[in-house]
Amino acid sequence: MLSYRQRWFKRIVCAALFATLFPASALASAPEKQELQAFVEDFMERKMKEHHVPGAVVSVVQNGEISLLGGYGYANLEKKVSADPHATVFRLGSIAKTVTATAVMQLHESGVLELHEDIKHYIPGLKLSYLGGKPITAHHLMTHTAGFYESIVAVGRDWEKQQPLAEAINGFLPSSVRAPGEQIAYSNQGMSLAGYLVEQIARQPYENVVEEQIFKPLTMNRSSFRFAESDPNLAASYSYAKGKYKPLPFSYIHHLPAGALNSTAEDISRYMIAHLQQGRYGNSRIFSEETAGLMHRTHFTSIKNMPGMAYGFYERYQNGLRLIEHDGGIDGYQSYLYLIPSENTGIFIATNSQGGSELREQFITAYLERYYPAVQELQPAANPTPMHELQKIEGYYIPNRAHLKGPLNFAQNLSTVQLEAVSDGVILFGDDRFVETDPYLFRSERGGEQIYVDADTNVLALSSIPTMMYERQKSAFYHPLLHIAVLLGLALIYPIQAAVSAAVGLYGVVRRKRYGFNPIATIVSVLFILYFIFIVSIAEVLINDIPWWSYPFLYLPVILLATLLLQLTLRFVRKQKVTRWQYGFASVTAIFVAYLYVWDFYRI
Repeated sequence: MLSYRQRWFKRIVCAALFATLFPASALASAPEKQELQAFVEDFMERKMKEHHVPGAVVSVVQNGEISLLGGYGYANLEKKVSADPHATVFRLGSIAKTVTATAVMQLHESGVLELHEDIKHYIPGLKLSYLGGKPITAHHLMTHTAGFYESIVAVGRDWEKQQPLAEAINGFLPSSVRAPGEQIAYSNQGMSLAGYLVEQIARQPYENVVEEQIFKPLTMNRSSFRFAESDPNLAASYSYAKGKYKPLPFSYIHHLPAGALNSTAEDISRYMIAHLQQGRYGNSRIFSEETAGLMHRTHFTSIKNMPGMAYGFYERYQNGLRLIEHDGGIDGYQSYLYLIPSENTGIFIATNSQGGSELREQFITAYLERYYPAVQELQPAANPTPMHELQKIEGYYIPNRAHLKGPLNFAQNLSTVQLEAVSDGVILFGDDRFVETDPYLFRSERGGEQIYVDADTNVLALSSIPTMMYERQKSAFYHPLLHIAVLLGLALIYPIQAAVSAAVGLYGVVRRKRYGFNPIATIVSVLFILYFIFIVSIAEVLINDIPWWSYPFLYLPVILLATLLLQLTLRFVRKQKVTRWQYGFASVTAIFVAYLYVWDFYRI
């Protein structure tokens, strides 16, 4: 017979073994359908009002079945059409990237595509330059590690100007700013190039391949990549301001594989089930278990325990669970697809207003807190990095997804975040304090947010945004507000000169006297003002394509400086008087032109 001490020892061993075999997340019970429905209805009723979301759909799948399929509010406010999870089509934006990656993996499984082979092997005529001679592969495209800079020009908006995928890809190939495989930097054109890879290998249009190989086997009959604004099942999208909803315009993008998926909650439910069941849906299979496992596992991360990239999905670690997911946003439509492989659970939410961006994030947090509650204590590192070492990583960090070429490059000044060392093992990033838990791995005092800083490369990774990283500005004198002030200070001389010149000219007309009116400088100022208008609106002007006249406009400051210098030269040759104002105006323009060159304003 066991003694009292032996019985307790046996219980402790059994408990330890049980905890090992069944982690905390597995012990949390999956929601019952009725309770889940009540939870979702209550959440959507409250949050749709709070975030001004007129309509939404939600789907939850568990263990190969649909547990919840709900529609909430209106798909169309003007016509009072309710959001229907079976019939209402939502634009899902970048969730399309998971479909594109699925199509790539199907080609890999069939043996016609090697994931680590140079993509030029499959697209011989592709005029794409490589940095350092290292080729770009399908692996890089699906993990956003190809090294492309971000661009929003020539992506399309007008139906009449929509281009075939081949024309869109070859008409404006993205440039590389870093070698492939170095950093995650989310790229729409990179994933569109993956779709073009599918099109070239399959020798048929991308959207046809997806329809035959993914949509039909999964009976996703209401899903497509080619969709007309006039379709009666399409949910309208809205913005909200001053107590009123305003319909938003419809965009037709050229890069279908990156962001043109249209679907219903019911169709996406089938898609989630197929991925959670390792490629199987009912009697159909879109790829093998081995291929599914390869697609879903981690393929790039900054450091162990930090979320990174699977193929087509990115990771989230929350409440003791690993999620693979993707969001989507286009023209006010906001959506999110979450897969929790360990729980065989998928969650999908789509809304038809910009307020849905916050709602979708709050939904997954509320869901996990309710059904998989977890308390994670902050455990500081036993030997934190000394403050004098942390001071070496201080500075301003910019997202590597910034527009690192062209006029929009300057906009990175608006998205920089400052990192400061506070004490041993403690940093301040933006307004949040982070405590070191492992060497150069920090956790927020407010919650689960993590930061990892590579002290050698000065690259920073943020757990809440695994699709990009942050790079430290190298200049010790860099300050975002300083550069904004310099740009505005130099630019203001032109409207001031134009206004003064106009006032002087008008005063002369009234007094019938001739004053020192400088027509060349005034024309230069007016053209500079037109140049600023062009730069501010460049995203809209070049959204469909890059017209020939945009290049002369880009170089307009150089042309105007040459005009001023020519004027000064002619006055010297003719021995005419040159005023201090003329010297000063030309000098400031020369400094301004050089400043624009430093920020790469003369390229697209």
